[in-house]
Parts: sequence; C-alpha cells; structure tokens
Amino acid sequence: MRLRTIGIGLAALVALAGSATLAAGASERSREDNTITGCQKPGRGFFRIVRKASDCRSNERVVTWNERGIAGPQGPAGPAGPAGDAGPIGPAGPAGPVGPAGAQGPAGAQGAAGAQGPAGPAGPQGPAGASLQSLGALVGSACTRADNSAGTVAIATTAANIIELQCVGSGGPPPPPPPPPPSGKLVINEVDYDQVGADSGGFVEIANTSSSAAVLDGIALVLVNGGDGLEYDRVDLTGSLAAGALLSVAIEAQNGAPDGIALIDTASGALLDALSYEGEITAAVIGSQTYNLVEGTALAATVADSNTVDGSLSRIPNGQDTNNAASDWAFTQTKTPGAANVASP
Repeated sequence: MRLRTIGIGLAALVALAGSATLAAGASERSREDNTITGCQKPGRGFFRIVRKASDCRSNERVVTWNERGIAGPQGPAGPAGPAGDAGPIGPAGPAGPVGPAGAQGPAGAQGAAGAQGPAGPAGPQGPAGASLQSLGALVGSACTRADNSAGTVAIATTAANIIELQCVGSGGPPPPPPPPPPSGKLVINEVDYDQVGADSGGFVEIANTSSSAAVLDGIALVLVNGGDGLEYDRVDLTGSLAAGALLSVAIEAQNGAPDGIALIDTASGALLDALSYEGEITAAVIGSQTYNLVEGTALAATVADSNTVDGSLSRIPNGQDTNNAASDWAFTQTKTPGAANVASP
C-alpha cells in the first residue's frame, strides 16, 4: 500500500517537473545524446533534475531517460514529387573499345569511268606473214574446227555472191575448187512507183547480172519511208534466178520525197543494192542495222516517176551498175517489167 503511494507521488513529481523543474532543466540535458538525468531520494516521492549523474547524492538513485521514445516503424512512402530541373551534362566518359566490324553492305552503283590513261609504248613489230596471192591458195590448208578437230580450208559462194571460208573435217567430202571471180550481182533494175490516175500495178524489177544462177532464199526486197527512215513493206524472195534473168515483184512503193528501196541479204545483213529516189536517204533503219541508200552521186530529185506521164525509173543501159545513181538511173516512158529496159524517149 505504501509502494502505491510512493508511485503516485513520483508521477506527481514528474508532472510537476514537466511544468517547472523540467522547463528549467531543459538546459541541463546532455547535449550529446539528448538524455535527461534525475535524482530520486529513496523512500520518498521527491525527484529532481540534474545536469549529470554525478550531481546526485550518495543516497539518491540516478534516473535517466531519452528525450524521445523509440522510433516507430517507417510509414508508407508518400507520392513522388515533381521532377526537378535537369542538372548540367557531365563530362564525356572515355571511349569504349571498338566493336567488331559489321557485315559488308551491298555494293554501290558503279561510278563513271575515269579518264583514259596515256597510250603505252608500241610493241616490237611482228614477223611478216606469208603472202597470199589469191583465195584459192587457201584451199586445202590446215585449220581447226569448232570441236578442236583438225580440218582443211574450203571455199563456198552464197546466193548473194558472198564468199565463205569453211573448215571441213578430214572425214568429210573433199573441199570444192575455189569459185570463179563473180562477174556480176543481184541489182534493183527498174521501179514503177507512181501511175497516172489512181496508183495500182506498181512493181520493182530485180536483175541477176552474174554469170551463174543466184539462189534467192534469204534475200529480201525492202521499201523504206524517207520521212522516218524506217521500212514500211518487204517481200522475202524464194527460189532462184538464172544468169542474166529478170524478176518482176508486184509491190506498191510510195511516191513521197524521198523514199527508197533496198535489197538485203538477211543472213549476213549485207546491203546488196539500193536506190533512193526524189531525195536522199542516208540512214535507213532495217532490222537492227542502219544503211545508206545513196550510191555515189544521188539521183536528182527531178528524175522521178510521173503521175502525168506513164513510165518508170530504170537502169539505162539495162543492168548497168557503176555504183553511181546519177549516171545509172533515168526515167523512161516505156515500162518493161520482166524484160530488158528501154530508154524512151
């Protein structure tokens, strides 16, 4: 019962100290650890606040306690505040090691060709080749075929009187003798492209001026428009034409200014003969090649077929071909398709 009384007195003393002695003793607290030190007299409820524990008497009990209690558990985090201003950019760090090379990309477009370099010095002159007196001297000489087998040279002549060199295998027939030199060729001999009244019945005549028959397979008679230089009609010839014979081909040639006719070997692309009338055609496109249809001096534009006087353009004399159009061609009032040309008047 006594102990209870003392406890009440101590509590009263503490309360009292909180209003008076504690206020004054606030300056007595330890500045290092925020600890309050007091002295309690045994058997009594008296209690006093001191600066330090050594201030208590020998018969007093030292009592200490922290200014604050034990820290409670941490509360939940509050909402994030607004982002602060960005700080200044720090200095760049040292460069890292070089990584492995990536896969090679696709090649770029080819650049323009550079300027041609200077020509190199001329090489030494080679030995002189053997002298060839004629094509016939080649017949029977050794050659190598496309399959690398051995062969001998043979000579053949095409329908257009083009000489071909052949390498005949040893197992084949003996090579033919060399052909005689050609005495003529296939030529355009006469053309009727403009008629009195409505145009009809036009023709182009071809002459074989050689001394042997000519094969016509692979030969084309082509008409060319002078406005654009392109062919507008053609006839593929067939069969053969005897030596000195004439062939009339029914075809309607234009009567423009200019227009032209070409005789083409379709196998080799060779221009066998040509005529450009009522003007010049020097760049006719036939197939994939370009041809000049003017032979020598161009035929005067005034030398032309007429739609008021019946006649034709003809080689005068018949079959004459000096490769000079101005002297080979003339207008004649006598048309002779399939027959020798006649100058008239």
